[in-house]
Amino acid sequence: MRKRRKIDTLILGDSFSGNIYAAQDLSNSLLLSWPGATSTLDGWGFADTCIDRIPIFLEEPDCLRRLGFESYEIDYEYVLIGEEASLKDKFSLRREETPNNTWYDLFPKTYSKVHKPVLSWCQIIKLLRNSVKVSRLYTNITSIDPKEKTVLLEGGALIEYEDIVSSIPQDLLLSRLRGIDLKNISENYAYLSYNISLIIGKIDQRIGENEVVVYALGRKRYAASHTILLKSFIDAATKEHTLIYVLTPLRRGADKTEILVKNFSELKNLGIKVREVVFARSYLEKYGRILKLGRSPYDEILKELDIRFIGRYGSWEELSICNIIKKILSAYKRL
Repeated sequence: MRKRRKIDTLILGDSFSGNIYAAQDLSNSLLLSWPGATSTLDGWGFADTCIDRIPIFLEEPDCLRRLGFESYEIDYEYVLIGEEASLKDKFSLRREETPNNTWYDLFPKTYSKVHKPVLSWCQIIKLLRNSVKVSRLYTNITSIDPKEKTVLLEGGALIEYEDIVSSIPQDLLLSRLRGIDLKNISENYAYLSYNISLIIGKIDQRIGENEVVVYALGRKRYAASHTILLKSFIDAATKEHTLIYVLTPLRRGADKTEILVKNFSELKNLGIKVREVVFARSYLEKYGRILKLGRSPYDEILKELDIRFIGRYGSWEELSICNIIKKILSAYKRL
C-alpha cells in the first residue's frame, strides 16, 4: 500500500526564500527539497568558518533587519572599462533589448553607498535554517498533480497538501507537473549560467575596510563581465588579504580550472597583481541570469494552478535580496 502523508502547507526548496516563508509558518507544514540541493547563498568552507560564493549587497539595511540580521554601510565604486554596449552583449539573453540588473549588478553607476551584512550570507542562511521549526524532507520529486493537490516522491510515497509554495526554479517545477499540457512552455524560459571564481590573496591596490570596487568589463578581450574586490574579514591571518570575485558568463561549456587560470591572467591585464593566494575556487551558478520571454497563453494556466511562487527562482524574475524579503513577508501578512 502506498504511503500517504497529509499536510497543510508544502514548501518546495531549501532556499533563502523557502526558509523565510517557512519561518513565518507555524502550521502543519513540510519543507521539501532534492538531496544535495544547495542555495546560491551557501558558501565555501574556509578557516573554521564559511565564505560566500557570490558577493551580494543590499540597497538598504532595513529589509535584512526584518529577519533579525544587521548590516553596515560601505563605499561603492563602479568602474566601467570599455563600452556599456559591449558589456551588455556579454550577458544579454535572447530577444532581450535592455538587460535587467541582477544580483551581481543591482546598483546604478551613480550609487556611492551600499550595505553589506555583518555576517556572511552563508552564515545567515545557516542560522535561518536552524531557526525554522517545520519538518524537512530531502528526496526526489517524481511528479506534482496540482488538480489533486498531491506530490509523488521517489519510492512511491505520496504527499497530500492544502497549499503549495515553490521557491525552486520555475522551469524545473513545471517539468514535474502532471495532468497539464505544457509541452512548449520551456521556450518561454531563458537563462545564462555563470562561472564565479573566488580568489583570496594580497594585491597592490588598496581596498578600504568599508569599500567595494566593481570593475565592469566592457571589452571583448575579457571573458569575464565583472570583477569585484572587497576586504577580507575572515580571520586575523587574512586581514591583509582581499576577496576577489570574477564573474564569467558561460555561452558554452568550459572547464572550471581553465576559467580560473584565465581569471588570473585577466586580473593581471587589469593591473591587479595577486600574490600570496590562500584560496582559489570556482562555482557554477546555473541560473546566473534569468528571463521570461514575454507573455504567453501559459501565464493564465499558471495562475490557475494555485501555486504560490516566491523568490528569484520561483517567481522567475530578477529580484534583489530586499525585494525577495519584502515580497514574502508582505504576501504572508495578507494570507
